[in-house]
Amino acid sequence: MNNTALVVNCNDIMALPVIRLLGQNNINVDAIFGNRKTKANYQILIKKSKYIKNALFFDENEYEENLINLLIEYGQKCKLKPVLFLASDTVLNYVSANRDKLKEFYHLTLPPHSVINQILCKEKFIELATKLDLPIPKSFKTTEIKSIYDMLHKIPYPFIIKPSWRTNSWLEKFKELKVFKINNSKELDLVIKQLEEFETYYLVQEIISGNDDQIYCSFAILNHYSEPIEIGFCRKVTQFPTHFGNTSIATPFYDEHLKQLSEVIYKKLNLVGYASIEFKLDPSDNEYKIIEITPNRFNRQFAVTTLNGLNLSFQLYRFELNLPPVKTNFKKSKNFWMSETNEIRRIKGLKQKKLKEIFLLVRRIIKTRIFEIFDLRDIKPFTVLIKNQFKSYFAK
Repeated sequence: MNNTALVVNCNDIMALPVIRLLGQNNINVDAIFGNRKTKANYQILIKKSKYIKNALFFDENEYEENLINLLIEYGQKCKLKPVLFLASDTVLNYVSANRDKLKEFYHLTLPPHSVINQILCKEKFIELATKLDLPIPKSFKTTEIKSIYDMLHKIPYPFIIKPSWRTNSWLEKFKELKVFKINNSKELDLVIKQLEEFETYYLVQEIISGNDDQIYCSFAILNHYSEPIEIGFCRKVTQFPTHFGNTSIATPFYDEHLKQLSEVIYKKLNLVGYASIEFKLDPSDNEYKIIEITPNRFNRQFAVTTLNGLNLSFQLYRFELNLPPVKTNFKKSKNFWMSETNEIRRIKGLKQKKLKEIFLLVRRIIKTRIFEIFDLRDIKPFTVLIKNQFKSYFAK
């Protein structure tokens, strides 16, 4: 297995577990980073990973053109076709749209671009989910943010508003904020004023009650028939921001109904390669509802499945090269995966019970076997993180 794994775009933290899990299996890993005007916080950490053999950079100002040109240039120089791993929705969208230009140079199995587009664009996914009878919360779409006022008779407070696509301009203004929770008319007025400048579709969606520990994820490597080669699951313990954010702590989980439901959804969508689904258990009917589907690019918390003995990155690498899957010795685990940066930010943002949560964090750290950044086998990303935190603290 001399084919290089090329991981794109390594400005995103989702790239780090992919790089490590491939490198730990003696796969040569090269990494592509984007250069941008604004600071890419994770780039300086990830590029220090000892598992990266070569780092390449492209100018994000002409994102699609420069990325695709770099991929073609890199692919032309390789004796063996690299296996392509994607680490952001933006990269997935552009690579998928240019697949005909890239297929000569890379191993990358994707569903049709129309399927990827329907899943990535939230307003299109609502139509697709309705057509395929997939379990989703009550949802409405709009291109005119002020038209939400006209929807209030159909969806009561509280509800959430989220963009069809979190563009770079959205990320620059709102950072990691995925949704706005609207509790009353005053909050709706304030949010609409903030969003008027963003021309995009918006999704207005009911809120499924329950805490973050009622959110579950499935992660799978799917064959050409959309059947799992390997599949794993987790339950979230905490998120940042709370309720509508990214995973802070997760633990392995298994439920036969969740497995069967995931397999049905993967099959209905004709997904191949890597895919994941985030669900929330709806207490009103005790059924899992789809919160988000991620096709063909890894999530930050998928590494929680390694606690069960899985290595989804390595299985995908073998699948792309038409090699048989590695036999997995499944292990039960009640331990944790933790994003140390997200969990610290979550606790810092608490207004109540902060001391209690700090003590609880200490107990959870003792049960944590995989950290997002800290890893004794690949320590430099963590030391850079600590160094930068000290610099930031003393600069205030």
